[in-house]
Amino acid sequence: IYFKETFHITKKTIEDIKLDWVRMAHEKYLYEIQPKPGAKEFIRFLKEKGIKTGCASSNDIYLALAALNPHGWLEKMDSVRTACEVNAGKPAPDIYLKVAEDLGVAPENCLVFEDIPNGMRAGKAAGMTVVGVEDESAKKHKEEIDTICDYFIKDYYEVLEGKLEVEYELSSGK
Repeated sequence: IYFKETFHITKKTIEDIKLDWVRMAHEKYLYEIQPKPGAKEFIRFLKEKGIKTGCASSNDIYLALAALNPHGWLEKMDSVRTACEVNAGKPAPDIYLKVAEDLGVAPENCLVFEDIPNGMRAGKAAGMTVVGVEDESAKKHKEEIDTICDYFIKDYYEVLEGKLEVEYELSSGK
């Protein structure tokens, strides 16, 4: 309603506008948005070690799958959940708690890798350890991010190279 009224969009319904946005986001996820550096190798490492993985997305399932499928990650995830499936979106902890339940892992034994403050807050509210991942769009929130996260990485290679204290637990399969 806001966009329709603010930008005087008269030839499209609100539903048409929403569908346009979803279509544009879907195309971005499929063709433009690339994984963070080292993410592919990190996911492969986790799977080789038998460590359960999950995706907790604020997107709907259609967009979450568009983000995961092009990189072959869907089959590597033990759980994929979206905010549409729980009572509240991020920063509420519900989505992370649902994935932890799916994985059969206590929240305090979960690591959350997040690049946006609301996701970081959700992970903390769920009682999980939160690793902030550098993202261009979140740079303006760096001070806030530093107060939320337990750890912060520029890319996933830092984890693979053992630059985090949590590396020992990851490599031992916990």
